[in-house]
Amino acid sequence: MDDGSRLSMTPWIITVVLLFLAAYFAVSETAIASVSRSRIKAKADKGDPRAEKAQYVLDHFDRAVSTLLICTNLVHIAAAAIVTVAVTARWGLNAVSVSTLITTLVVFFVGEMLPKSIAKTYSERFTLANASSLKLLMTLFSPLSSLLTSIGQAAANLTRGDGEISVTEDELYDLIEDMTEEGTLDEEQGELISSALQFGEVTVESILTPRVDLASIDIDDSPEEILAQIKAQNHSRLPVYEGSIDNVIGILQIRKYIKSYLRLGSAVDLRPLLDEPLFIHQSTNIDELLPIMSKRKQNLAVITDNYGGTLGIVTVEDILEELVGEIWDEDDIVEEAVVELGDGLYVVDAEESVTDVFEQLGFEDPEADEELVNTRMGEWAYEQFTAIPAEGESFRYHSLLVTVSELEHNRIRKLTVQLLPEDEEGGDEA
Repeated sequence: MDDGSRLSMTPWIITVVLLFLAAYFAVSETAIASVSRSRIKAKADKGDPRAEKAQYVLDHFDRAVSTLLICTNLVHIAAAAIVTVAVTARWGLNAVSVSTLITTLVVFFVGEMLPKSIAKTYSERFTLANASSLKLLMTLFSPLSSLLTSIGQAAANLTRGDGEISVTEDELYDLIEDMTEEGTLDEEQGELISSALQFGEVTVESILTPRVDLASIDIDDSPEEILAQIKAQNHSRLPVYEGSIDNVIGILQIRKYIKSYLRLGSAVDLRPLLDEPLFIHQSTNIDELLPIMSKRKQNLAVITDNYGGTLGIVTVEDILEELVGEIWDEDDIVEEAVVELGDGLYVVDAEESVTDVFEQLGFEDPEADEELVNTRMGEWAYEQFTAIPAEGESFRYHSLLVTVSELEHNRIRKLTVQLLPEDEEGGDEA
């Protein structure tokens, strides 16, 4: 190859190098903007040298972004100028417009869009890999980037911005998961912290004892009937209704009734013994209900629907169980919510949440439906059918075959769930 050919290739070689640099700057900018700061900090605290440099870059985020913007613009301008000169020398001014369009498209796809798409997916990996070189660039361009950062800060101070969020909820979940996997937190501590984060998202509707399972007393029952009802239950309080369960008129403390019955016998009057009921709408979050119940010193709340009817009840124990897990006492009957029968077949309680069952089965939901977080298995199963199912009816959900195994008064009590081989995986079929 003669000297003239080498000279003619030089501008294009430089342009390709500039495109690689543009891609590097785009990757670095997106990576540091998307990476989890808590994960980088955790690695830096363990002495990872790359993470320590990345932590420095994140601590001086504004300077880093200013440096990358300066370098990106220099590279883009240089690439456009070199291409324009090379095209003009070879094909004349008439080709400049076409070359400018082509250069803009190439720079956009190769130097911006594609690198940023990749960097967002692998933000932590690129942040750690580019931290050293980016720190060096920040030092080289420090005077200019500091000037630009100062100008930007001055402009920002003129407006009232939103408060800065140091750690997002997703980052907290990632951090808890990492600490659990690494052994810094044991599994129970990790679950407790995760439950605390989700506590404010749970509504009373998802944890209530439904009206069909509700033990309650009719105000018109005789003292003997009321006493027999009390003996048949293990509860310390029972709702009392007049006419129907949709008309709850009070909450009866069993201890108070027993004392009155022993003193007065069948002459005991139930109404003066009743505590005022607390009515709460089904959409109320449990973190809102708990302080209300604490302030009013009430252990039980009646949950109502949109029409004022009784959906069920929620106790303080129900709320605390959402935070710390199941609370057992000597009167509770211990039942396994998910029982493995073998060969990928399980019997599942319809009152269990869908996400808990999926987790125990080791099934990863391809749809990752967030609405299933507080949905019970029975409710979810009903949604898959067009009519009330009969025992033995089933539906497919990806690699799961779900069958109604126990039905009581049109209410699903038990389901069998079978994990099918991957080659038999199908869509949703009721």
